[in-house]
Amino acid sequence: MIILAVDATGDDLTAAIEAGGKVLAARRGAKTRHDESLLPAVESLLKRARLDWKDLDAVAVPSGPGRFTGIRIGMAFAAMLAMKLKIPALALSRLEAAAEKSEAGDILAALPGWKGEVYSQLFRRSKKGLSSAEDAAWTAPDAWPALQAQAEAKGQAVSFHDADARDLLPVARRRLAAGKIPAFEPFYLKPAGYERPGR
Repeated sequence: MIILAVDATGDDLTAAIEAGGKVLAARRGAKTRHDESLLPAVESLLKRARLDWKDLDAVAVPSGPGRFTGIRIGMAFAAMLAMKLKIPALALSRLEAAAEKSEAGDILAALPGWKGEVYSQLFRRSKKGLSSAEDAAWTAPDAWPALQAQAEAKGQAVSFHDADARDLLPVARRRLAAGKIPAFEPFYLKPAGYERPGR
């Protein structure tokens, strides 16, 4: 399958395409707004891969956690693309993408959050695949070292990564192969307006 992934939740916009066992990726800095740079980035990526829009079999974007505006930009793009091309749209957890990078049994996936905070969630890997074992949470910067040490003392592997579009691809591929497409809805950990300037 040819899968397109786009992530607008970070400072940089990232996009990636997996086709024929190869992954091509693109990154656009914050000089241009993500909603303005998304389409040109994907078009450039398709050109590099010598693909057309109609060649895509699925599109994946992060449902969160991350910046509210970035989540909405990515999900709106994926929803419109899926409707136009009649392909699946997957809204995937960035924490699941971080967990996917570890082959351990118990994995505490973690992502850098707002002003040094850390988003984290415990996952468990079994013969049936990767599944969440606890709800996601966020931790204050000064509390994270103790939480990490506690997890490691329990034998949990800590997978701390700033996941981007490339990291969504393995999750999308696994989900599509298993026929387990998650609900297409945002995954917010904090109330809207939490990250307004000045807070």
